[in-house]
Amino acid sequence: MNHIYDLFEKFADGSSLWRACVVGLQGTRHHMCDLARHSRNQFYAIHLASGKIVFHNHQDGKFFVPSKQGKRSSAAAA
Repeated sequence: MNHIYDLFEKFADGSSLWRACVVGLQGTRHHMCDLARHSRNQFYAIHLASGKIVFHNHQDGKFFVPSKQGKRSSAAAA
């Protein structure tokens, strides 16, 4: 199933700006790479329904997902 991700650009002052909405993780990664070619800022994507976050590392072009994910705590899920 292809999830919808919102892509953001994070600036040096800590603020973020929404850049795009993309379907699917592969498309999200591709779009973040395209954006990163034109900016030295950091980019990340969020799947709002699950809270899953994907970051793009500008230095090496790799993607990473933080180990703790989701909006819900274990107490809320119980």
